Amino acid sequence: EEHEATSVYRPKGSHHVPAGFCVPELNQWRIMLGGLAKWAQRQLSKAAGGRIRFNSTTQSNKAAAAATAATGGGAVATSAKAAASAVIISGGCYLAYWQVLSSSSASSSAGTTSLKHGHIYIVGDVGGTNSRVSLYKSDVELHQEPLLASKIYPSQEYKSLTAVIELFCQENKNIIDKEGSPAACVMAVAGPVEFNKAYMPNTRWNMDGAVMEKELKIPKVLLMNDFVAVGYGILGLETKDYHVMQDRPCNPRGPIVVYGPGTGLGQAYLTHDGKQYTVWPSEGGHSDWAPRSNQEMRLWHFLKARIRGRMFASGTPLDVDHVSQERVISGSGIADVYDFYKNEYPEFVSEEIEQKMQTMNKSAVVSIHAQRKDNYVCRKAMEQWAVSFGQAVGDLALAYLPTGGIYIAGGVAPKNIGLLEELNFTKWVTAKGRLSQTMESIPVFVVKQSVPVGLVGARVVARRVLGELYPSDGISSDKAPKNRHESQFFLHQQYPEMEW
Repeated sequence: EEHEATSVYRPKGSHHVPAGFCVPELNQWRIMLGGLAKWAQRQLSKAAGGRIRFNSTTQSNKAAAAATAATGGGAVATSAKAAASAVIISGGCYLAYWQVLSSSSASSSAGTTSLKHGHIYIVGDVGGTNSRVSLYKSDVELHQEPLLASKIYPSQEYKSLTAVIELFCQENKNIIDKEGSPAACVMAVAGPVEFNKAYMPNTRWNMDGAVMEKELKIPKVLLMNDFVAVGYGILGLETKDYHVMQDRPCNPRGPIVVYGPGTGLGQAYLTHDGKQYTVWPSEGGHSDWAPRSNQEMRLWHFLKARIRGRMFASGTPLDVDHVSQERVISGSGIADVYDFYKNEYPEFVSEEIEQKMQTMNKSAVVSIHAQRKDNYVCRKAMEQWAVSFGQAVGDLALAYLPTGGIYIAGGVAPKNIGLLEELNFTKWVTAKGRLSQTMESIPVFVVKQSVPVGLVGARVVARRVLGELYPSDGISSDKAPKNRHESQFFLHQQYPEMEW
């Protein structure tokens, strides 16, 4: 603001000094502004091919030079375009915003060359129970790629992941003979992955991508954590694949957070480097769960005692002073929360529901009766889940400021979308005191249950691998997801001077 700037910097001997500024600090402020001005001059001159000169120290000449740069004025070289706006500050200093778009980069991103068809690739989502393997043929657009084959294999019946993929290739030999050998293979596995190596304790599979490349004779085999794959899968979603919980415009390059309550509580986040998104793993689901009331404090002690008992029963007694968000928000957490409220309200316990829980998934039974509103204990358990869930998502929004959106995946939330809306889930997401208004500006989505988002993520990564192996094929890079508002249109309306 002009008033603020002139109040801080008055080089002509003014005695007005803002509160909190001493004379040495004021001198440092002058030096900093002068340094910024010189730096901006060099950058503008460089962007214009050396045809802008800042020889005069007078305020009027600097303003004229900045205005020339801002309007083009014939001072911009043909190889670059410089856009600048200047604000004159008392004493001849100015601040300039500038942007350079080289003709070479503009032309390279202007269009996409046609894809050389013929590359097929294998993707899979590998768990301790089942391994889903699919074969696709590459195309320019992700959603236009034909699915050539797909099959689910029981993981426990095979000695290795290589054996599963070899069998899949044998069963689809006719397709491979016609289309050519697979150019890449990307597998999302339920376990930690380091240096393209993974171990799955449930199947006792040791996997090494480099070894599998030789065994399968595939140029590139890439292993990735299953929830990292979910993060990449967000980039391949269409509008029909998710439900909008908080409808706000998405920043097409803003950070994205993925949160997934299922058996456990997965979490990942995405950042954009100017060209594409990268997914980063996280163990945020093990962050502390914070009780807010006396009853929730009793729940915290109940869960701590239960965790300690389970660890003692397994032969690993430990002093437990940590109750994580996973213990409340995950599917298994819902069952424990139900047991707590059963003790709190024994008069509302239903024998019929208790019998159902002997043969059915306990958390699913709690969810069903909470949606039906026919049992107070189930309803209280799911209310606790929704409140704690919303608060945890709000904490993520504070930590990452995910203007690209928060995407909720996993097996629990998609089955309870109606309940989340009924219990005003977004109220607890945005209830962050002085920053509530900021939280209200962040889009929130729930990925629908029918979408195999992990498999979609493996496909997104496979396309990147193909793009590196065959750069001339023009496979389009992934784009940031958008909600029903067109992000590009929104940003253009807000910032028309920018090249989005």
